Amino acid sequence: MDAAGLAGLLPLVMGYAVCSSFLLVCNKWALNEFPKTNMLMFFQFISSYGVVALLSLVRMVETDPLEMDKAKAFVPVVMIFYAVLWSNMQALSALGVDLVILFRSLTPFAISIGDYIYLGRAMPSMQSWFALLAMTVCTAFIFVREPQISLSGVMWGLLYYVILSVDMVYLKKITVDVKLTTYGRVVYTNLIAAVPAIILALATGELNNIGSFVSSAPASVYYAVGSTCVLGYGMSYLSWALRAKVSALTFVVIGILCKIGSIVINALFMNQHLGLQSMILVCLGIMASTLYEQPKARAGQVDVNKSEEDPVSSTSKTEEPKTPRISSSKIALMVGLSICILVVHFADKIYTFAR
Repeated sequence: MDAAGLAGLLPLVMGYAVCSSFLLVCNKWALNEFPKTNMLMFFQFISSYGVVALLSLVRMVETDPLEMDKAKAFVPVVMIFYAVLWSNMQALSALGVDLVILFRSLTPFAISIGDYIYLGRAMPSMQSWFALLAMTVCTAFIFVREPQISLSGVMWGLLYYVILSVDMVYLKKITVDVKLTTYGRVVYTNLIAAVPAIILALATGELNNIGSFVSSAPASVYYAVGSTCVLGYGMSYLSWALRAKVSALTFVVIGILCKIGSIVINALFMNQHLGLQSMILVCLGIMASTLYEQPKARAGQVDVNKSEEDPVSSTSKTEEPKTPRISSSKIALMVGLSICILVVHFADKIYTFAR
């Protein structure tokens, strides 16, 4: 990607970073104040749809009309999307923000395979494999250091991992296959997702005594839920816009990098967080992820990212991608990160031995 392309991505990445960093922590806050998972998601979906519908009504944005064929194509998308949010909420309740970020950081392994099989991408380079391996090692060390992690929490985390991996690859494929504007995708996704949200809220009894709960709720409940609705709309738009520009794996790595903000916010404002060494390991894993390089399309495959941006290039086939050489500075950075990860994990033993 050239300098102009990177400059065009910067506003999307920055906006996505702000929403992504705050939304995870605000969702945890909202669940503490308003422990009704399906109703919380319903408010987020319907508010995101309402914002786009209002902007479209006053002709500030253009969106796609609702069509049955496109709605049918989006039903599996919405089911996966809803499952991701639901499992994320459950994992947040059981594990907390830091550990949910750890599970998310492992998804590039599965997604790199999905990119290769379904989206015509090459396998990651050696430099990228180092980034993915370093994130995995940091995750393993943290689980060793945090014995309070429950088995049920790990199961929710694994479920979130599996569903999120499927979501990232499948939604990228739908971005290419179903031709909609970014606002159109926001409308289709949130409007359709609101239906199972309200049905599940009814089935699980979340609507029981909802009137009395809302009338007696303190202001903090409205602040918490309202903040997730605002950030949810930002995530809904920016995530679709960013998916259309980068590969599924690149999108995930950008998301992981954004989570360093979530870790800082969580440590400052929430009681449930990891120990200092574990948080440093999370940050080192995120730093390692910056070494990841977006894989190019394989020889004879269409570049799905260019197909959205340039109709001419969508019909052209790519040449065999060349394996780039790793510079000496990057090798030094990789060695330095490896040493830092080991030193932080074994700091207690090193200190004891030194005494």
